[in-house]
Amino acid sequence: MQIIFLIVCIVAFVDCKLKVIRPAELVDRLGSKIDIALANFGEIPFGHRVVGYVDVASPNDACVPLEPAQQSHFVLIERGGCSFVTKVRNAQNAGYSLAIIGNNNDEPLSSDFVMADDGHGYSVNIPSIFIISRDFQILKEYSTKAGEILDDKVLVLVKFDVKKKERTDVMFSLKVNDRDSYRVMDEFSEYYNLLVNENVNYTLVYEIFNTNTTETENFTDADNCICSRRYCAEDPDGTGVATGKNIIEEIIRQTCIFKYYADKYFQYMDKFNFQCSKPQAFYICGSKILTNLQIPADEINKCRDDSFRDVVTNEVTKNLTNAFNTILDHQLLLRDQAGWLMVPSAMVNSVIYKGKLTGKGIFGEICNSFVTPPSVCKDEVDDYYNEGSGYQYLIWLILFISILIAIFVIILYFLFKKFVKRDSVEVTQVQVNEMVSQYIKFYEGKEQQKQNSF
Repeated sequence: MQIIFLIVCIVAFVDCKLKVIRPAELVDRLGSKIDIALANFGEIPFGHRVVGYVDVASPNDACVPLEPAQQSHFVLIERGGCSFVTKVRNAQNAGYSLAIIGNNNDEPLSSDFVMADDGHGYSVNIPSIFIISRDFQILKEYSTKAGEILDDKVLVLVKFDVKKKERTDVMFSLKVNDRDSYRVMDEFSEYYNLLVNENVNYTLVYEIFNTNTTETENFTDADNCICSRRYCAEDPDGTGVATGKNIIEEIIRQTCIFKYYADKYFQYMDKFNFQCSKPQAFYICGSKILTNLQIPADEINKCRDDSFRDVVTNEVTKNLTNAFNTILDHQLLLRDQAGWLMVPSAMVNSVIYKGKLTGKGIFGEICNSFVTPPSVCKDEVDDYYNEGSGYQYLIWLILFISILIAIFVIILYFLFKKFVKRDSVEVTQVQVNEMVSQYIKFYEGKEQQKQNSF
């Protein structure tokens, strides 16, 4: 049985809360926000906020099919009696868009809380949240009292906010011989191409171990390790001919391909998934794919060879007995920093992606992790045009108006200058005419005086 961890949203970087909108009396009793935890199945709308009326499941534990949802969107379900997946799937089949599962105690939610997937979590598409018993019972009390009268129903808002950064960091945890890892990368490939020119930093972490951890107890055989058992991988076929060395060699090659030819990495992964089924033949099979995709094998092989260094001189070496590998050391460091990771899984801005792991889901969380989402994210981000292009539109509008005002002022200036000049000419002309008239009168007066004197 696969163990699924609930990540408490109030820890670290994800701010997930449940907020009661009405009735006012319930808001007073529960406060403004209720802490919640998320399940690791279902499609979680990271970066979005959803609002809905609340029903009480009948039966309360939702272990059998529920009556169809009528006017409500969310349903309250008690813990116990069956698996979480069964409860949420029954809520989904009844037409609800979110399940609120109440614990049977009031212990504070923590990252230590664990719930199990019954193996059918892939069939669940709606998100589900988990709250403590006290909050659940109060919500249930008011929702039961409201009945079917819409105006009396409890209305809540659930926030799935994420940490936002100017640059989004994405980490994929993968396993070379795990088909689900290839499925995730294949689904994400189209979104990688959409984001190729955006500020996204990708990191690949593959499943390898070293002999300093207890994880290698069952496969530290020399055939499953390289560099004097410094790096080990799980035997892919038990007693078969394949070994962990085949896995490690492919890890190095895939890492080199992504480093130098990230645009072709996803094509390589897709072909490798369908064409290379036998680990003992990974090297030959992968080499054929390199040729097919026109990825220079010499460059990839040089990347691999240059990653082996002598432990004393730090120079490139072919003597693997006394060597360390820079690529694999970095992989171990990343794995240690990230902590325990499921395979496959993804982390966005240091937060483990929760819910059904799909390429579109990861793309949605990446988009909502940008402070200013790029245009390719417009369908994934609430109020995109208000936060992104709408803001830019406002800037352009202000700039346009400013230019119009400037042009208007310049026109007024020249018009003013023209009219002032014209008025000045007219005034000057009048003054000149007046002076000429006075001069003529003065001259005529002088002439008249001369004539009178004779």
